[in-house]
Amino acid sequence: MGPRLGARHVLLGRMSTKCTMKRTFLILGDQLQQSVIPDWVRRDSGVILLIENQGLVARPGHLTRTAIYLSALRNFAHELREANFAVDYRVADSFTQGVEAHRAEVAPAEIVMHRPHGRRAQNVFARLGIELLPSPFFLTDLATFRAKNYSTMEMFYRDQRRSLQILMDGDRPVGGRWNFDEQNRLPLPKDGGTWPTPWSEELSSDEFALVAALAPTHPGGNALAYWPRTRAQALAQLDHAVATIIPFFGPFEDAASTANWHLAHSRLSVALNLGLLLPDEVVRAVNREFDAGRIPLPSAEGFIRQVIGWREWVWALHQTRDAAYAEKNFLAAQAPVPSTWREFGEHAMTCLSTTLHHLYEFGWTHHIERLMILTNAATLSGLNPRDVARWMEITFVDGAEWVMEANVIGMGMFGDGGLTATKPYVAGGNYLKKMTDFCRSCRFQPTERTTDNACPLTTLYWAFFLNHSERLAGLHRIAPQRRAAEQRPDRAEIQIRSARAREVVQKGI
Repeated sequence: MGPRLGARHVLLGRMSTKCTMKRTFLILGDQLQQSVIPDWVRRDSGVILLIENQGLVARPGHLTRTAIYLSALRNFAHELREANFAVDYRVADSFTQGVEAHRAEVAPAEIVMHRPHGRRAQNVFARLGIELLPSPFFLTDLATFRAKNYSTMEMFYRDQRRSLQILMDGDRPVGGRWNFDEQNRLPLPKDGGTWPTPWSEELSSDEFALVAALAPTHPGGNALAYWPRTRAQALAQLDHAVATIIPFFGPFEDAASTANWHLAHSRLSVALNLGLLLPDEVVRAVNREFDAGRIPLPSAEGFIRQVIGWREWVWALHQTRDAAYAEKNFLAAQAPVPSTWREFGEHAMTCLSTTLHHLYEFGWTHHIERLMILTNAATLSGLNPRDVARWMEITFVDGAEWVMEANVIGMGMFGDGGLTATKPYVAGGNYLKKMTDFCRSCRFQPTERTTDNACPLTTLYWAFFLNHSERLAGLHRIAPQRRAAEQRPDRAEIQIRSARAREVVQKGI
């Protein structure tokens, strides 16, 4: 049983008298880590301020995502009090309201916090006159990142390996190679495969009540048990992942299944994004298991690249870009996120139906369903990248502004024209036929382009290169596909059929 999360717990510890000249340390719901609280907080009897932002709670985000936020924040407040910290837990309509109420009641000499992960929150707290310390939740030094001006994530990742001395043999990568992509791109086994059981932790009675209270106003299933809500649970999930999941991660990391939502993915992103785990401890745990011979090198490297490479890369990009980036729309796509997607509806295409079902049930899908199903379909059918990013931000349990900006606008939908990824990540039905079992039960045929049974993604894939020929002319990595599209004898029929294909993707019928 976990700590109590009811209303009485929320109100415990409220400061009732002014304790002037004390400093306050503000902690957000994605910074839930005791080990990085500055020493002065305890030494000087400082106050820790936690704000339960009802504005965030009221957003129509996924039920499980909202429940994780509330449960983890309330549990953290309980743990801080158990550790004898003075805690002011505020329930407020906004962060601004919470800070102003704390100042009026507690009158701190100053308020200090670690720099928020996202640009919007950084602007809010800077306007409120709060001192922002460098973030301890990421490994990348932003001054160095700016100075080196990396052109690709791969070069950044290699520098990360060198500086952190992860999977290195002196100055050379262990095994003589920086990545093992060729070995880590196996399709789903024909029999569907056998996959590790995902970590879970039973809900407390208060967590059941929390979910029940949120259910009438928040869409999605109750998958709270599959995600950690405390530091102890996050450590247990990490132990489980390195022992039973990550050893099998590499070979099938790009596969997807109608019958299994998790395959061999660690699902540690929620714990990392809440601050319950720090990236260094996750990477070191995997490295130790590799050194002990219990995780194969391709799996260890593939997983570590996701943490110290891609995750750090998208965060650093977010920190070094301005707010105008979120509006980038290189392909001039204007269609809104379809209601069938927002409502997790049944879909005529098995790939989208399966992915939306996984998203409804768990508030999560692995990266192939995000990249090669959702954002691929969004790009091919002309959805606005900003709208897709904001929808995914409040729908995925590990979603956040900094997470989705480069992942969706940059890589997934090529909205920045190549600043994040060197080519559009688009694919037709043939890719899914090779890597997944989605096409086996689908009425659409992945190899057809212009018949009534043609896969909408296949039709739209070829139409994409025809419609954006001028915009894509300077991208040498996709020049063969663009030339092939322009030389197709059925290109006029593809263009005609693309309107119907776009309708199927968006409306699901």
